[in-house]
Amino acid sequence: MLDRSESKKIMCSRSTTISNEANNESLETVAEEIKQLRVANMDDKFQAPAHLQNVIVRHYVMEWENSMSGLANFPENSEWRPLEGHYDIFQSSTRYQQGNVKRSKFRQGDLTQSILIGMKVKKVSSNFPCNLGLQVTGCRGNYYTCNGERYAYMIGSNEQSNKLDEIIVTSSPYVNSEYLRLYPGMTSQNLRNNGIMECPGEDYVFVDHHHPIVEMMSENQDVLQIDLRNAELIDGRWYKVSKGVTERCLSELETELVENLPLLDLSSFNAKITRPYNKRWDDPSGWGEGVDSDTRNRVIESVRSCQVVIELTYAFA
Repeated sequence: MLDRSESKKIMCSRSTTISNEANNESLETVAEEIKQLRVANMDDKFQAPAHLQNVIVRHYVMEWENSMSGLANFPENSEWRPLEGHYDIFQSSTRYQQGNVKRSKFRQGDLTQSILIGMKVKKVSSNFPCNLGLQVTGCRGNYYTCNGERYAYMIGSNEQSNKLDEIIVTSSPYVNSEYLRLYPGMTSQNLRNNGIMECPGEDYVFVDHHHPIVEMMSENQDVLQIDLRNAELIDGRWYKVSKGVTERCLSELETELVENLPLLDLSSFNAKITRPYNKRWDDPSGWGEGVDSDTRNRVIESVRSCQVVIELTYAFA
């Protein structure tokens, strides 16, 4: 990765010996290099529509270190998540929302409103003597066991794969949805809070004419038995809509968004390793057959480690 501060020092040290024209050419070269680096960040196997800007590609190192007996006694330790106060590893000072943004002094971005574009496993290093099933937030998984379990990736016993490029989440066709372009930031979590004004004690609400349910109401006027074409726009902004019609439209739109849009809540992002087939961590089956009890106990009590590096491609809505 190009270090901008170092580049600036080089340019300053040369500024006394080169012309302004050459200096400008160098700056253009640096800018082009940075641009190419950003473009190269996203794998061409993933797709992001033109209106989805400021795509972020990051590698996250997930590590587990424990004994098999320790995980058997405290299975909650098989889960990885960022430490409290460090969820800013998902945020950015330059790509924290759509459109043209100014560089921020600190990382930001609404963790609850990110759009998942793709995910890969880049590296696996494990000295566990058994297979491990990996589960990751946002990945339904394409590794199935005969008993119906589903994993993002199956880690082999003592697996050492340093140059993986395994796609575990592909770009959803809904990432190209017009909804994301027309209503940026309007996810199922805030449909009821943004652009809906309650009137206590009344059987109606005021709906902003830019709210996404207005388009739904317009396309289904006969079904909803409303006449939006002749409705009065209050203060040039609000439609007066019955609570029954509003609730019906909100519920259907919420369901549609949850089921189809590739939205990822990074504030609850986590990964987990587990023994497939619902085996206990201290169960020797699959690795300890024919091993004497002393050796078996030593293996179970020994501290093991597993490291998985994932590449996450996403953007803030």
